[in-house]
Amino acid sequence: MEDLPGGRVRILTQETRIGQPAAAPARELPTSMLNGHQAWLDGLVRAASGLRSA
Repeated sequence: MEDLPGGRVRILTQETRIGQPAAAPARELPTSMLNGHQAWLDGLVRAASGLRSA
C-alpha cells in the first residue's frame, strides 16, 4: 500500500499461479483469481467510502 497525493492510495497485488490449488483457476478465462482480486479491491473501496455491501 502506498499513499499518493490527493487522498489516493495505490495497492499492488501479485499472484504467482504456482501450486496445485492455482492450476485450474489459472486456465480459466477470465480467471477466477482476477475476478477474486477485483472483488477484494471493490470491497476495499466500499469500506473506505463507508458504503455497505448490497
